[in-house]
Amino acid sequence: MPRRVAHVDLPEPPELGPLTEQSLQALRSLAAYRPAPGSEPCPDQVPAYRRAAVLLSIFPGRSGDLYVILSQRATALRSHGGDTAIPGGRFEADDQDLEATARREAWEETGLPIDPKRAPKLCELEPFLSANELLVTPIVVLIIDPLIKPKLNPLEVSLLFSLPLASFLYHQPPNALRQSLRLGKQPTMEELQRQQPKSEFREPSDWHTCRDIRWLGHRVRRHTFWDTRNPIRGLTSDILIHAAAIAYARQPDFSTVAPTQPSQAELIRTAFTGPMAIKKRRVRPRMAGLQQPVDDDGKRPEDKAKLSRERTLDMNRWMTRNKATTTTRPSRL
Repeated sequence: MPRRVAHVDLPEPPELGPLTEQSLQALRSLAAYRPAPGSEPCPDQVPAYRRAAVLLSIFPGRSGDLYVILSQRATALRSHGGDTAIPGGRFEADDQDLEATARREAWEETGLPIDPKRAPKLCELEPFLSANELLVTPIVVLIIDPLIKPKLNPLEVSLLFSLPLASFLYHQPPNALRQSLRLGKQPTMEELQRQQPKSEFREPSDWHTCRDIRWLGHRVRRHTFWDTRNPIRGLTSDILIHAAAIAYARQPDFSTVAPTQPSQAELIRTAFTGPMAIKKRRVRPRMAGLQQPVDDDGKRPEDKAKLSRERTLDMNRWMTRNKATTTTRPSRL
């Protein structure tokens, strides 16, 4: 039976709707979560102008399940226009901390509450590296004010929608979740074989697919969830998968990373320290496609040697290109 929040680690507002036992436990797990030490490996090397934060806003649906609020970026934006995103943006000098950044940006973009009393913080997740090499920190909040009415800034956001948080743990969502998703045409096996790594060949899904790319000299897996309003890809997918895994205390039923893929902390260290670091305000994505399908069986050493050569070439190319233009700016944080 649905229950109202009643736990010392969670807010207990009378306005909050009923929650299932699973949702209640998920909120407890999020409220108790703390990133592992070292999740940000080089804080002194990350300038304030390369920091950002997003507000991962969770609210209870009518059936007591947890939903997350997503936005579609305005198509006219120069960076990632039209993409699905978690509301948020860059740190500014007047922000007290990254939580203040996330709340301010979400309020400016969508009208989500800036007041912590209307959306108390549950936890802060590990920082993620974005495609344009910002260090993005997700702030997870619980919306408890049922009277909130979003107010979109049309210059930044064209659409606001929500999806079940648990849906990001499934390749094939169960029927109970499928009713809350807007799904399109199911891909054929031939289409999947052209797109996905061999280890991920399975029954076609109209919800989840993935592909591997080369980024910062490493093979990295990128996930897509096919909501017909707007697909959820890249960094947004990674954050949602991680948040759902914490909340529901289980790993997704698909492989989240490619073989030999480095951790987020290792990618961050590569981007901000050593020969591949770029110390500029704006960085163009250093991503490249890999010919699909990618072999995962570990029996082709020539492929591993080729990837190693590509990593070396990537590093040398970026060292040469940025040697003359690299400058150091002091961090505000």
